[in-house]
Amino acid sequence: MNKQIEILNDIVKYIHTNSIVNYDSFIFEYKFNPDEGWANFHLDYCKDNKSYLATIQKFDFSTLEDLSKKLHDEMQSHTGGDWRKFILTIDEQGKAKTQFIYEIQSCMDEFND
Repeated sequence: MNKQIEILNDIVKYIHTNSIVNYDSFIFEYKFNPDEGWANFHLDYCKDNKSYLATIQKFDFSTLEDLSKKLHDEMQSHTGGDWRKFILTIDEQGKAKTQFIYEIQSCMDEFND
């Protein structure tokens, strides 16, 4: 459990220190499908009750992907849980909330809604 918290803290620290804007909340979503061979992430921030797409030039996807993979592997090795989507919400003080979705993700999901 300590290793999982350490990895989550690393993700939060990376996002919080590399954000170029002040925000009320920041949302990081990472999802993947190893069978289809893809991983994707999305970064948004909210300020004054408005949502904006985060400028991704300041974020290195490989760093976020590596940390997210480490988190997945660590959680799976300890609990057997095989989540496929991870949503992290960070408030303006850098405090985080997490949500894990275990349903299989598909690159076609956005077209099926």
